[in-house]
Amino acid sequence: MAKELEKAETRPETIQAVDRALQILETIGRVNSMSLAELNREIKVNKASLSRLVYTLVQNGYLAKNEKTGDYSLTLKTYEVGLNAVQNLDKLSLINSTLVDLYNRTGRIAQFSVEDNNQLLCLQSIGKEAVSFSVYTSVGHRSPLYSTSAGKALLSTYSNGEIIEKWDKMNIQSLTGNTLTDLQLFLQEIGLTRQRGYALDREENEYHVFCVGCVIMDFSNRPIGSISISGSSLTEQEEKELGSLLMVSCRKLSGLLGYAIR
Repeated sequence: MAKELEKAETRPETIQAVDRALQILETIGRVNSMSLAELNREIKVNKASLSRLVYTLVQNGYLAKNEKTGDYSLTLKTYEVGLNAVQNLDKLSLINSTLVDLYNRTGRIAQFSVEDNNQLLCLQSIGKEAVSFSVYTSVGHRSPLYSTSAGKALLSTYSNGEIIEKWDKMNIQSLTGNTLTDLQLFLQEIGLTRQRGYALDREENEYHVFCVGCVIMDFSNRPIGSISISGSSLTEQEEKELGSLLMVSCRKLSGLLGYAIR
């Protein structure tokens, strides 16, 4: 564990110019178009540096300048990059059919989520929404990785050293009385998740919500996301039945996505 902690402390630094260029794209993307002056107020970079960064993005085809107004906006090249990312998850039709099947067989909300910026992002949700299921029924909603079954399923694919490195980036806090906020206890839970083949959320993210989650792999032998089943109860028998069903469904889906099961 000491070696893993030592490894976690050695982190590469980001390149400031790249950070700022990405910030420019994200800032303009939120409002469609902006002038240099508006960008300067938002990003607070000196005007000379900002001008060079914007010029570079224009020359590389990521920004376009309106010659009449002087405003800058994103080009279709940024859309193309985003589209490629979506196409890499193109598998959504297969994923959706799996969610529908799980919902029909269990009567519980079935969701597909991905890891994004050390958070869990829900991309698809099938099932009836309920007031008490506020966290789990909203497509586009972000949840913590450490307190959700889908998030823990994804984290189980990382080494303990990698989880230690991510720990402080996840803004760990108690969401309920059951949330695991102690790193050592969490690593023990991840160990159990690896043994079982599925992760559990026993009211750790929200009271009265119990979930079972399992990771989805693709042809590159890397996780592309996870599927979770959510309900208002989780007895020992329900856990075994749902866990078994979910593992079978996720292994089948992973196989269809090219994962070589070993």
